[in-house]
Formats: sequence, C-alpha cells, structure tokens
Amino acid sequence: MQAVIFDLDETLFTAENALHGGVQELLTILRRLGIKVGALTKDDHRALVRLDEAGIGKHFDHVVCSDHLVAPKDPQGVLKLLHTLGVERQQTALISHAHDDIVLGKHAGLAKTIRVAHGQGAGTTPNHFAEADHVVEDIPGVLDVLG
Repeated sequence: MQAVIFDLDETLFTAENALHGGVQELLTILRRLGIKVGALTKDDHRALVRLDEAGIGKHFDHVVCSDHLVAPKDPQGVLKLLHTLGVERQQTALISHAHDDIVLGKHAGLAKTIRVAHGQGAGTTPNHFAEADHVVEDIPGVLDVLG
C-alpha cells in the first residue's frame, strides 16, 4: 500500500473523544514504512485541531473536511484526497468503523477496505460486515491485513 485513508470519529477516536488503543503506534509505524496517511471527515477544520490536540496531527499528510468540500465523504472527496496525496486508488486502503465508509471505498475503487469492529463483532450478523475486504477487532489488527 502506498496510502491509507482513515475515518476519524469512532475509528480513531472513541465516543468520549479519546484515542482508541494503538492509534498512536499504528500511525507511527505507517509513517516509518513510508505509507501516506490521509483522512476524510464530515467535520469542519476543527477536526484538524482535534488531531493536533491528540498528538497525532503530524502523522497526517492531508485531511479532507467540510471546509474543502460540501460532502467530503463521497467519491469526489476520495478523488481529491488521492490527488493531494499523489497516490493511485489501486494502492490505497480505507479504514473505518462505518459501513457507509466501506461502501464508499468500494465504489471509489480502492485496493482494500478494512472495517475496525472495536468489539462490536460479537452478536453482529456476518452480513453487517460483508462489504469490507477485512474486518479487524481493533486498531492494532490493521497491520495484520494491510499488506
């Protein structure tokens, strides 16, 4: 992979606005591997402040938010981010907890979609995760399937 695209809310951040376990370590490893890191968020520029306050802003090459596009989480948002990062969709993975984001990654033709369950896999029907190429239990599990 040349690049990864993250969702922020509930993928990297908990509902309480803290980082999920392993986020800082994963981002550090991705940077060391030379993988470009981007994000799509429906939030405005305050998402960038939030990343900096959490100490992870430096790991992101670019974040597309609602200040850049009216609907950043649509194919245009993905294309804008890919162009800014200078990477091809065939070499990019999308990582999210949300089904709609996984569908977006598929429709955009990204190489891989990875769903982070954060413990929600138990009792969930298999079809709930059917769209994702991979489902991992937590953020550290992303490295196991990123390949």
